[in-house]
Amino acid sequence: MTLTADQILALAPDASSAKAGSQLALPAKWGKLGRSEAALWGECQGSGKDPYRTQIDCSEPAFKCSCPSRKFPCKHGLGLYLLLAAQPALFAEGVVPPWVNDWLQGRQQRSEKKLEAAAEKTRDQTPEQAAAAAAQTQKREEKREAKVARGLSELQTWLQDLAREGLATVRQRGPAPWEAIAARMVDAQAGGLSGRLRRAGNLCFQTTAVDWERQLGHELASIYMLSRANLQAEHLPAGLRDDVRAMVGWSVSQDDVLAPPGLRDRWQVLAQRIGDEERVRVRATWLRGVASARWALVLHFAVGTQGFEHPLAVGTQFDGELNFYPGAWPLRALIKRQDSLDAAVATPFPPLEQSLHDYADALALNPFLERYPLALDGVVPDIDGQRAMLRCADGTIVPLHPSFNYPWQLLALSGGYPVAVVGEWDGDSLLPLSVWAEGRLHNLESDVVA
Repeated sequence: MTLTADQILALAPDASSAKAGSQLALPAKWGKLGRSEAALWGECQGSGKDPYRTQIDCSEPAFKCSCPSRKFPCKHGLGLYLLLAAQPALFAEGVVPPWVNDWLQGRQQRSEKKLEAAAEKTRDQTPEQAAAAAAQTQKREEKREAKVARGLSELQTWLQDLAREGLATVRQRGPAPWEAIAARMVDAQAGGLSGRLRRAGNLCFQTTAVDWERQLGHELASIYMLSRANLQAEHLPAGLRDDVRAMVGWSVSQDDVLAPPGLRDRWQVLAQRIGDEERVRVRATWLRGVASARWALVLHFAVGTQGFEHPLAVGTQFDGELNFYPGAWPLRALIKRQDSLDAAVATPFPPLEQSLHDYADALALNPFLERYPLALDGVVPDIDGQRAMLRCADGTIVPLHPSFNYPWQLLALSGGYPVAVVGEWDGDSLLPLSVWAEGRLHNLESDVVA
């Protein structure tokens, strides 16, 4: 399957790479172009003596280039893919060159070894080795538990002092106290709470919201209850305990997540957003299974101008297998297998009432749930003064999140007619991320702004 130009550009690590890739999407820049069912390749003449060999595994897609760029995908990979989208006749079907075939085989072997390593992690251990490994793990866990507990006790004291002083003068004291307690949580290996404390501090000093006190109070209450829940984790149900620990900052090995059988389905890539957390770019991608109607959140991380290792383009779908992280209402997942990439086809979404019922069920199991995927069919975007909303066919109003930056663009895409919108629900409002319009799924952050 060939992605559209917009979908390809959405894979760029930054705007400069997208611009440079577009400039390379010219036949004169390339030689020895070819394609097969599995791959795409070509040679691009650069400033050196030898041309850069560029290749794409079309199943994901995945990119490799002999150029020295540390960006992923590089401008040559983007240019090659854009050239295919614009002029597919230039790419003759042929025998895969050895340098492309070796790369494809290497990728396949590494994928198989990774899955085998996850499956064999415990299978090949003797009972004595398993017991020794478990004892070492428990010792490390207990040491960290004590460190986290000390940090959370200090956090609770800090929050109680803040509650006694009130929020009326919190801005006068400046951001230093917030930075100090956030740094203390990093020292206590409770990085998840550190991020939330910095976000709470931003509500004081980096927002123009008129109801910032209400938002801050809600966030502080959630942080307090989350810290209390972690200190009482042994009394929580197993799934909720996993959720609480993950939010505080405990991590789960990817090998452990991938070890059991996953959920096979036709997974549609429906929405995506990219943000920054502690100098690391985070890409959150929402997938939905066609048969299972199961939602999955896939997170990828990148530092600086580095691209995301695993490209996922909104508006595509693939046959694959996903493994979910443990939790009371599991949403985060890892992609175990991915095959047969093609364009996503619009499928009916459940009515709003059913989606909100599912959200209530999820919240009952995990009261700390911050965001929930919501897809709405047949809604009409509208703007009433400064208030942006979606109007359902039955007259129900769905308010849009105050941070949503593209209400007029969303209205223009709809043309005043019903569309399908996919976004994140926080219990009060929806943050739209993508919209089906005129037979195409638009990623609002990349397609509209580009």
